[in-house]
Amino acid sequence: MNRAQLAMAYQACEVADLATAAVTLEDPAVAHEQAARVVAAAHQLMEAADRLANPSAPTDSLQLFAYEHPEDAAADISVWVHRCRGHDCPGADAHARG
Repeated sequence: MNRAQLAMAYQACEVADLATAAVTLEDPAVAHEQAARVVAAAHQLMEAADRLANPSAPTDSLQLFAYEHPEDAAADISVWVHRCRGHDCPGADAHARG
């Protein structure tokens, strides 16, 4: 996995975590704020995907971490995947049911 792919995966984890947090919100104002965070993170994910074709260092701090510390970012992603596959991730049961 190259650094651009790693940054994209790192950002995808962020989108998933933010979206998962939105599922249980009941207050409309708080839900709207969380949805805005999800959309902003998804926008960053699209920018990361664009960098697959045109590699350049990201300006987003989350993705920049993945570029500058690929081993740490890969370890974080691995923990995230194992957590979600092990159903420790909120919403994992819904994802498993498809």
